[in-house]
Amino acid sequence: MRSHYVRSGDISVLIGDDSRSLLHSVSTQHLEDLSEGETQTCCILDANGRIEDRLLVWNLGDQIALTHMMGRAASTRELLVRSRSWKQNVDVIPLDEGFSLLFREIEGDHVINHVEQKGSVHSTIVRSLETLEMVYLGPSQDIEILSKDFIEQGSNLRDSIDEDLYRIKRGHLTSSGLEQHRPIPLEVALDSDISFTKGCYIGQEMIARLDARGALARTSVTVETDTEIPPGSQSLAGGGRIIVMSSVEGNDSWWSACLVHPDVAHVGSSLHTKQLEGTSVELNIRNRWKPSSD
Repeated sequence: MRSHYVRSGDISVLIGDDSRSLLHSVSTQHLEDLSEGETQTCCILDANGRIEDRLLVWNLGDQIALTHMMGRAASTRELLVRSRSWKQNVDVIPLDEGFSLLFREIEGDHVINHVEQKGSVHSTIVRSLETLEMVYLGPSQDIEILSKDFIEQGSNLRDSIDEDLYRIKRGHLTSSGLEQHRPIPLEVALDSDISFTKGCYIGQEMIARLDARGALARTSVTVETDTEIPPGSQSLAGGGRIIVMSSVEGNDSWWSACLVHPDVAHVGSSLHTKQLEGTSVELNIRNRWKPSSD
């Protein structure tokens, strides 16, 4: 059954002639050439190449809108303000109240990263791994009306737990997962968020090193278990470790977003944790998420 998710907060707007230039300087994407009416996903990294925030950037003509990961807007705004030179004409404005987002999975062939507008609501289609989503951005009261329309059409409104489960099953990075562990974009198949030809940005050295090496120490998998496994790094029977970023209970089992060594990331196989309080947990790998270049 179709479903959708609504959230507010962690939305920003940049106003000024140098907005794209400022964003370009701190993000993983080439944003100076982002045309009016287009969107683009990108990441904000730390010096070690680990994800601090993931953005959907909207060029709305008179302003640049940013939708952040939940709980990550403040740090990105601080970075933008700190990185702005005295010559640059950019204002960074929070839109944490009065505006909301709606996410809805769609199917079929569509033009992605193009902005449409209906009244005060903007929308765009983005691709995340194997998922196509329509993302709506607008005043909260208009997004609420849109959500009610979808419900009348048979769509279920996901709560925050349903949303995490939805994302984990599709290999998407979640806000809760980012709180537990900050991966490198290539580890979680976010190579589409990176321009490998643009100039310097925070964390670029690590990304360039991994790209040149052509091998990763960890890759992202979706794991199903009968019981909950705590977040963090767990030892595996036979050697090695698994990093559990987020875990949510489904109908009859638990689903987790994890990082493991690529040599053991085989879909359909099972791993076992070392004894945890006398019990070894069986980890059934349901999917592996690899960069598109693999």
